[in-house]
Amino acid sequence: MKKFISYRRVSTAKQGASGLGLEAQQEIIDYFVQREQGEIIADFCEVHSGKDLNDCPVLRQSMQEAKKQGATLIIAKSDRFRNVSQALEVLDDMGEGNVFFCDLPHSDRFTLTLFFALAERERLITSIRTKQALKAKKERGEKLGSPLFVGKGKETAETQAIRKKAIANAAKARRATADADANNLKAWAVIEARGELSLRSLSDFLNSHGFITSTGGKFSPMAVKRLRERYGVKK
Repeated sequence: MKKFISYRRVSTAKQGASGLGLEAQQEIIDYFVQREQGEIIADFCEVHSGKDLNDCPVLRQSMQEAKKQGATLIIAKSDRFRNVSQALEVLDDMGEGNVFFCDLPHSDRFTLTLFFALAERERLITSIRTKQALKAKKERGEKLGSPLFVGKGKETAETQAIRKKAIANAAKARRATADADANNLKAWAVIEARGELSLRSLSDFLNSHGFITSTGGKFSPMAVKRLRERYGVKK
């Protein structure tokens, strides 16, 4: 039977005292350990909100124990790390195949890097585009928004074409943003792993385990269905 060492972390003392967050992480870990037909031989948890992993003594202890026991270090959510550098630091220390992220099952250095990079790059590009567009409009002395209509509500052929192109481009940008969204990717990892469940069961599971949609809301069966269709499952 495969051996696991679990590591859980919350960022506030309030969460640590109440168990909020830690319990949800434990439920996720338990599910994937059972799915892997393994067992948890030790559990480590801590409260830490700093940026430096060197200030996470319990994480270091869990890594050392996993190496000592020949076990796999299992972590509920990759967002326990602030960026890809932290995640790769742990992966490199433990060695590929010895760290299991529940939201990215069986991930290697490449997939972990890609996961973080897509989310970070999309946030950066969106921010840059928004700032540049607003700056350009101000420099031209234009008001925010697009004056697509002239006269008394009459739309010209030119502005109609501009409007349609703008709508199409906006839809394309939204799709690209949603495809790379970190919350969508994390939820999809769970949905893909538990594909035998109904849409309602999947949405209930995601909500009860702290997952959120790309807009920060709760999952509905329809939201789960959209993620399935987005990432290639047409059912």
